[in-house]
Amino acid sequence: MGERIELDRGDKGLGFNIKGGTDQQHIRSDDGIFVTKIRDDGAAAVDGRLQKGDRILEINGTDVRKVQHKEAVDLFLSAGNKVTLVVQHGAEQAALEAAKKVEQPPKKSEPVDKSEDGNSKWILGVTFTVVGLIAVAGTLAFIYKKRMK
Repeated sequence: MGERIELDRGDKGLGFNIKGGTDQQHIRSDDGIFVTKIRDDGAAAVDGRLQKGDRILEINGTDVRKVQHKEAVDLFLSAGNKVTLVVQHGAEQAALEAAKKVEQPPKKSEPVDKSEDGNSKWILGVTFTVVGLIAVAGTLAFIYKKRMK
């Protein structure tokens, strides 16, 4: 499902930042751990495969899809000099698009009286106008009859 990347920590460190986790989601409704920055001098930049926006799926064989942020950080800190990651490239963008779809309001339902040519609002407006005119005419007739007595 993802690409396996082996990094050698070296003197400059792994050279990337992460955000996310079950306790502090980077993207609403997504518990993933995401790479948010690649530092120019670290092992990730030298290797070139890990990119900003990648989701980290495993750290040295440990699944991190549903862990708290601190747990992921602790796995990196205790990983030793060689760190093996399994990552899903471009996952941040896909998760953002999915979250955006969830947040969109549902489509409004179509009116049941919609005519074939799409003039439902016009028909409704004419109907209210006619009903209003009838009510006014009835009121005027009532007043006229009262005065004539």
